Amino acid sequence: MELGVTWFEYRPKWKGNLDLPEDEQLSLEIKRLKPIDTLYEDDEEKINQWRDQNLTRFLEDPEYADNIKSMSDEVLRLVKRFVSHTRNFRNFVFDGQEKKDSAEIFFNIPNPTDADQEKSLIMEIVNVLGETAHLTGEELKNFVARSDGTISEQTKVA
Repeated sequence: MELGVTWFEYRPKWKGNLDLPEDEQLSLEIKRLKPIDTLYEDDEEKINQWRDQNLTRFLEDPEYADNIKSMSDEVLRLVKRFVSHTRNFRNFVFDGQEKKDSAEIFFNIPNPTDADQEKSLIMEIVNVLGETAHLTGEELKNFVARSDGTISEQTKVA
């Protein structure tokens, strides 16, 4: 049984993405959380240190700097998890340009500020991260999104 940390492809269900032709669908790779990733939280000093080291280009950009500096530790932890556990974004286009950088995508994806935030693309990806933390490498190979928006292992047809 494959137990190792696994990167797997994920195609969000957000806004009918799965109904688009396959070559137009949003997709990304997600790294399953390891138990150690779920058993600790960076303290304020460590999360700010991570921010300063990993978000430098955004901290130097007036469009982002003040907002990032005023983010709570909780939000920064969410950004860190997103940035460190996602890669290979496909079809994430902003102003006519496809973006690949996890942080840039996180900071630019439309995200409602009301109750609908739970249905946002960011929250879908974050929820997938959390819900797949307990799956093995073999289970992730069969991972799919259900039509009701929840996730599960795909049932293998005999």
